[in-house]
Amino acid sequence: MASVVRPMRMLLRLPSSSIALLNSLQLLRSAAFTPGNTPAFSATTFAAATTTTTSSPFGSVPYRPTLFQRRTTAMKASKESMRGGEEDPYTWLEEVESDESIAFAKSANEKCLARLGDPSDTETYKRVLAALESDDRIPHVRLLGYEEGTGDMLLYNFWRDSQNPKGIWRKTTLASYQTADVEWTIVLDLDELAKKEEVSWVWKGYTPLPRSRDDHEKSGYEPGTDSSAPRGRVTRVLLNLSRGGADATYLREFDLLTESFVDPDGTELGFSLPEGKTRASYKSRDVLLIGADTGEGSMTTSGYPRTVREWKRGTKIEDAPLVFEGEETDVSCGQYLYDEGHREGGA
Repeated sequence: MASVVRPMRMLLRLPSSSIALLNSLQLLRSAAFTPGNTPAFSATTFAAATTTTTSSPFGSVPYRPTLFQRRTTAMKASKESMRGGEEDPYTWLEEVESDESIAFAKSANEKCLARLGDPSDTETYKRVLAALESDDRIPHVRLLGYEEGTGDMLLYNFWRDSQNPKGIWRKTTLASYQTADVEWTIVLDLDELAKKEEVSWVWKGYTPLPRSRDDHEKSGYEPGTDSSAPRGRVTRVLLNLSRGGADATYLREFDLLTESFVDPDGTELGFSLPEGKTRASYKSRDVLLIGADTGEGSMTTSGYPRTVREWKRGTKIEDAPLVFEGEETDVSCGQYLYDEGHREGGA
């Protein structure tokens, strides 16, 4: 049998000094190729930037920046060049739900529609919209345990249509899912929640508490020991909700037994964090592995978590012990728990 030999790729971590020299080189290149712009770099900076190298088992080799780094640096240089070093006059647009930002978006939309026409009047738009809102779509589901009494699979699905533009999170059993007329039970109505809390919530997914990591004495739910419910069900999830579709999300703990949010100020001290580029997963029922904005130095220069902490229920996240940390120049640091303690021990 013929064998195929593939080249081995190595992942090298560069010191921050090399990244700084790389940025100097990229800024120099961007400035050099900007029409009418004269690079304002010293000969020393140029010499240092052009000789940036890193070590490997094969000796010193030139460092080649990633595509992300090259694009980011070039965009930064371009913006600075266009503004002449002045402060960005459009930073107020970062408040996506302010009256000024909404008025700006409406004005831009009106200009675009006036110039290009309204696509909703075209047959293509109507055909695509009908397909996206059709009840004939396959509802993709996720297994989150087994129903008490029957032992049937509990399947969860997030669904949006013309009647539920923000969407509903719903559940059914495998037996019902296999029928032509599925019986769904609504777990969370995002349109109702948005109306109640006066926030334009957008669904961003969830992270379940692995069943093998649950504390059934605290949850009040004990999995059956007979064949009717042999493996239990997921009792908690961490919901990620976005304000108006922003990249940053709010973290809110949700109880699947009561089908309600766990009050962070109540007796159970539910996990909750304000808007941010947070990444979290359960280590146990009362402990999260989490990356979040906890103050100076906790985020990378790309705006994502730089650290991973072990956050215990009822404590301040700023006091949570550090588990892992990356460099500020890294894109992000993340974490997850994959539990195979027993068959189907996870979600």
